[in-house]
Amino acid sequence: MFFLIGFVGLTTFCSPAAAADCTLTAIVWEGYTDPSFTKAFEAQTGCAIKATYAGSSDEMFAKFRAGGGRNYDLISASGDITERLYKAGIVQPIDTHKLQNYSSVFDAFETGPWNTFKGQPYGVTFAWGPNVLVYNQEAISSAPSSWDVLFDPDYAGKITLPDNPMTIADVALWLGKPNPYDLTSEDLAEVKETLLALKPNVRKFWTTAGELANLFQSGEVVMAHAWPLTYTQLAAADFPVGSVSPEGQLTGWTDSWMISKNSPNVDAAYQWIDYILSGPGQKGVIETTGYSGATELGTEAIGPERAKALFMDDLSFHAKINMWQSVKNYDEWVELWNEIRS
Repeated sequence: MFFLIGFVGLTTFCSPAAAADCTLTAIVWEGYTDPSFTKAFEAQTGCAIKATYAGSSDEMFAKFRAGGGRNYDLISASGDITERLYKAGIVQPIDTHKLQNYSSVFDAFETGPWNTFKGQPYGVTFAWGPNVLVYNQEAISSAPSSWDVLFDPDYAGKITLPDNPMTIADVALWLGKPNPYDLTSEDLAEVKETLLALKPNVRKFWTTAGELANLFQSGEVVMAHAWPLTYTQLAAADFPVGSVSPEGQLTGWTDSWMISKNSPNVDAAYQWIDYILSGPGQKGVIETTGYSGATELGTEAIGPERAKALFMDDLSFHAKINMWQSVKNYDEWVELWNEIRS
């Protein structure tokens, strides 16, 4: 049995002996359970983290829902599926009183519409960021200023896009649609035409950050619609990588830990969330992924200079990003995307 004792740093909050047989299962975005910071949690609790990486929100949702939510304790859900998980009845409401570090979550994130339904939080925000344009600086000498560069015929067969229907929202922004998540059938027809025009330049639709990094390192692609994680991975490998965020045309994600309604390890799940909200947990996620954190403790852990660079000091950048959200006619989006990728 677990006894939750809050911590601000990395304080022992249950004995390893008490948790020796505990395994927390999670389906997550790549980097969110990296050993560089997960091992500290496991050493303190004796509770192992067994994570499965997902390449898209749809994959994440389908796997988490399988078995009535009994296969995983936790999910690192983005705002495009949080409401779907809630409506499916497979996640439980969050009792914030069980989280010592919840008071450190930025005020703007405490009751975000991406994880709070009917006034009750069903998730805890811990990371966020934009979808960016990543490029090979040796192949492209000057930093692109617009997504229009993806359509340049000089890069035929040299770009890559995420294999995710949510990419439709990005194209909608390129077309000047005011709300990229509220698209009519006519809007979707325009998006389809634009994607078909872009397709000759697309080498492949990528599914994981690791796969995308390999595409750059092998020389197969020179530009990508990507996550900051890919930039972080390539820079660490001394690859000549650059990254830009064209103003006014960015989608992004605000990610939340959500707990399965049928989790057998609820107390341990709360302990994991509390750890990720702590300074060491936030620093670990930030250093591994290059994403922005969601707590004051994270800001303190990485220092003011790094916090400013990640827009954690005033969240001004977060407000400018068209964050992923639920799409009412999502079936149409999936149908369109399947036509394009095939």
